[in-house]
Amino acid sequence: MQGQKFRILKSNRPPIIRYILVSIGIVALALAMLFANFANEVRNRNTLNDVYARMIEESITRTLESVENSLFPILMELNEDENAPVNLHLLEKKIRNLIFFAPHIRQLIVLKNNIAVYDTNRTAKGVPDLSHLDFPERKNNHYSVSLTIGKTTQGRFLPIEGEDIPTNSHRQLIPVKLERQFLNRIGAYSFIVALNASHIDRMFQRLDLNQLDGYNLLALDGTSMLLGEHHYEDAFIQSALEKVLQQGRDEISAVDYSYKIPMRHAAIRLSSKYPLAVVIASEHHETAAVWFDDNRQLIFALCSATLLIVAAAFFLLMDYHRNRRLRKEVQLLSTAVHQSPVTILITDKHGTIEYANTALKDVYGYDPEDWIGRTPAILKSGLSDEKLYNTLWSHVRKGVPWQGEFINKTKSGKLVPTTTAVSPVIDEDGNFTHIVGIIADITAQKQLQEKAQEASRQARKANEAKSNFLATMSHELRTPMTGIRGIINLLRTQDVGPQETKNFLEDLDKSSNALLLLLNDILDLSKIEAGKLQIESRPCNPSEIIKTVLHLFKDAADTKNIALTTNADTCKDEWVLCDTLRLRQIVSNLLSNAVKFTEVGQVDAHMEVVHKNNKTSLITIQIIDTGIGMTPDQTKNIFEPFTQADSSTTRKYGGTGLGLTITKQLCELLGGTISLESQHGVGTTFSVSIPLPTASAPAAEENDQSTLRALNILLAEDNAINRKVLSTTLRQKGNTVDSAENGKVAVSHAAQRRYDLILMDMQMPEMDGMDATKVIRASSPYNQNTPIIALTADAFPEHHKRFKELGINDVITKPVKWDTFESTIKRHLK
Repeated sequence: MQGQKFRILKSNRPPIIRYILVSIGIVALALAMLFANFANEVRNRNTLNDVYARMIEESITRTLESVENSLFPILMELNEDENAPVNLHLLEKKIRNLIFFAPHIRQLIVLKNNIAVYDTNRTAKGVPDLSHLDFPERKNNHYSVSLTIGKTTQGRFLPIEGEDIPTNSHRQLIPVKLERQFLNRIGAYSFIVALNASHIDRMFQRLDLNQLDGYNLLALDGTSMLLGEHHYEDAFIQSALEKVLQQGRDEISAVDYSYKIPMRHAAIRLSSKYPLAVVIASEHHETAAVWFDDNRQLIFALCSATLLIVAAAFFLLMDYHRNRRLRKEVQLLSTAVHQSPVTILITDKHGTIEYANTALKDVYGYDPEDWIGRTPAILKSGLSDEKLYNTLWSHVRKGVPWQGEFINKTKSGKLVPTTTAVSPVIDEDGNFTHIVGIIADITAQKQLQEKAQEASRQARKANEAKSNFLATMSHELRTPMTGIRGIINLLRTQDVGPQETKNFLEDLDKSSNALLLLLNDILDLSKIEAGKLQIESRPCNPSEIIKTVLHLFKDAADTKNIALTTNADTCKDEWVLCDTLRLRQIVSNLLSNAVKFTEVGQVDAHMEVVHKNNKTSLITIQIIDTGIGMTPDQTKNIFEPFTQADSSTTRKYGGTGLGLTITKQLCELLGGTISLESQHGVGTTFSVSIPLPTASAPAAEENDQSTLRALNILLAEDNAINRKVLSTTLRQKGNTVDSAENGKVAVSHAAQRRYDLILMDMQMPEMDGMDATKVIRASSPYNQNTPIIALTADAFPEHHKRFKELGINDVITKPVKWDTFESTIKRHLK
């Protein structure tokens, strides 16, 4: 069955396709043979490199051996009796005869105790300069004569003293030093032979080296001694040299691969006797270029044949698939048009509908029997300008597309805003035959546009409110700051008495409290918006909170001659679980506004328990004033941030517009609500309702009247003024205080002495309070269990929790209130 199926498939395949496949197979086979030929070319080049490297190494080794063997007798003769006078004439004659038959020797210098006594370079007028010659350290071996090879130098001859060594000379010399070895001393006489590098270079050039091959003569440390016209000095050559030395071999054939393709080959051969390495290297991309040039015509013919075959196959297949693709495209286009959610109409040139997709029924409710033989005028609502229709027909008759917006009407009478695109259809002869209209419902876009416009209006309004707030905030910050700086200047420049000083200090206290209240409002608002304000539940008495807060505003009310009244005593036995601080903040903000905006009359704080059972009490607190009141428009946004009733309120009464925003947010965090009733010129009533769990009155706490005295305290604070104020206050109360300006100094103090208490600032240079606390808890010999109280301007509770996890006993926020400071310390010292 499988064979039959194959024959069927084969018989169904067009003959031209079989021919094309066979032709492609032949071309592919020819290309494979070409690539095999190229691979063989690469292998041959690598083999030749190995052979050439051995030949050059043997030639260079024999050259050096000839130098050594020819000079050995002369050197032995000179060193037989080093104190005997030297017959320079005889020596010169021997050396001249030697050099005459040795073209590889350019210059020979005879040294006695490393001082030149003879130089074959008669043109040199001076002592040869041998200081730049770099010979490796001499090693003893079994030969009686030691031969060492230095680094290649530039020039025709070795220079004399004071002569600059030419750096751009094309001539090169390879210095070789011969000296006789003794057991206990170095021979008195030695030779320095300057070998002609060109002679060695000709050894390479006499070989049948490819013009793309490179050759090097290297010392075993990788230093180049002779470079060919094409040479390679890179990490690949150095790595191959290191590899052959590590393996203890005398030659290596290294290949550099890139993505498994051999890119370069290097044959390295070490001299059997001397510290030299011969390198013959080839770049195979150059080999490929040469191979390509040699086989260019064949490759071109094969590629041309392949392209022709592929082109023929392409056109045949294109013709085979063209009709099927056209049918699919027509079917796809027809389906897309018919099912499109956009209404598509096709009319004749007079406007009579010939085709409409399903959207005409879905959007407008018209069935085919409703629109056959009619024009798109059935969609007209009468609300669009007639000029639009005239403009549409004017464009279409000119053969120009048109686009615009209409308000259409469905069959049931519903209005639909649309965008319409109309295009005339022109046939191949240039005749106007049909009209295509595309009508899209843009109801949703219109609604989004209206929402965007409304959002833009709201954003502009918010920006205006924020700008007003920034101006107000600047005023609120600068007003107390102006008072503070003015009083400081008065205290500096005037001689004031005790009473004036006391008055000034009271004014400073009021201004600083105003700044602190403002900063607290901003911090509370930011924490509320970030969702990081934490609520604590403790037994509290709302009646006592109202009376305490009312007492705080008594002086301000008396100054304005308005009465403060409350019925809080009627609920003095009511105890609930609540956040005392936040409830006090709510009452304080409302009373502050009431007193501020009331000029005549009274402010009443009314409390009532509306509903109570064994578990819950519904507490209602009303702040009623006879102040300026508000209009209905002013009350709409009164709880929005940065907002007051109007700008004149800010100018007359001050404030930032944050108090009521914070109050509303706090009420909601406590689970309650806040509302207001106001009448312009009559007064305002704010009502707060909070359901709270009932609680019992806590046991009375013992009133500790003791003060902090006779304690050994370590104070770590980087701010010099804060450090001075705190340390002075503590010393005035009879305590001993050691100060540290950073955590590193605090750790040093804690390691030397036991303290009763450590006060630690959290943010300090060099080492902050957290790191200092960890070090003290882990390694201090005296204070691992000493109470550590954090002094920080960081008011975020989540940060305080992290401080305590590191070993802090408690946290006091700055600015420090002494009663809170003292009670906290007493609690931990017990």
